[in-house]
Amino acid sequence: MWAIIGTVCTGAIISYFEIPPLVKTKCWRETIVFSLLLVVGMTLSILIILNITIPTPMDWVTKLFSPFSSFMDSILS
Repeated sequence: MWAIIGTVCTGAIISYFEIPPLVKTKCWRETIVFSLLLVVGMTLSILIILNITIPTPMDWVTKLFSPFSSFMDSILS
């Protein structure tokens, strides 16, 4: 529980120092991208803390190409 609180506090501190200069210079796209990446990073960190399995992109590639792979394997063997 403390690790999750620490992660959220760290994200809040980073936001406190990074977002005001972006808003002051009216860099709206950079602010949105920064906020999105920070939220995604914090979410993944919390999921790792909670020992939830996070699928990797390789899992998606394997599921996508496994029918093709088995088809090619049956043809070539």
